[in-house]
Amino acid sequence: MSDSEPTEPAEPTEALAAARKRRVSLKTAVSAVEVAAASPAADPSWRSDLVDELRGLRGAFDDHVDEVEGDDGLLAELLADAPQLANHIRNVRDEHPDLCVQIDSTIEQVEGGAEPEQARDLVLETLLSVARHRQHGADLVYQAYYIDIGGG
Repeated sequence: MSDSEPTEPAEPTEALAAARKRRVSLKTAVSAVEVAAASPAADPSWRSDLVDELRGLRGAFDDHVDEVEGDDGLLAELLADAPQLANHIRNVRDEHPDLCVQIDSTIEQVEGGAEPEQARDLVLETLLSVARHRQHGADLVYQAYYIDIGGG
């Protein structure tokens, strides 16, 4: 282990605990979108159900952004505790606007009548982007504190 890495896990902080809670909420929203997208497209409520779940994902993602980017949020704490990770922190933060645009675009296209196969492809691309972001965040927390953020 290098000098910049902790030798033992840190105790969870209030910001970390809040981020864990949002992480679970975000994962729950992702799962709901997966279920809705995988449902039979011939069901008359398929599109509206999928759009509703995508909007739920957008709300959960907004909550995540508000939580981790706040003045007392996890990213500010990480920057204070592990300034050597500033570039990594900035990269994770910079993913937020792009993910918001991607989720909004997916909602718009699904709601606008994209064919089911195209809609599912868009949803899967969006969920993959969210999963990558969640992993980047987990890697960042682990690097800073040598603990797993958890939450699925």
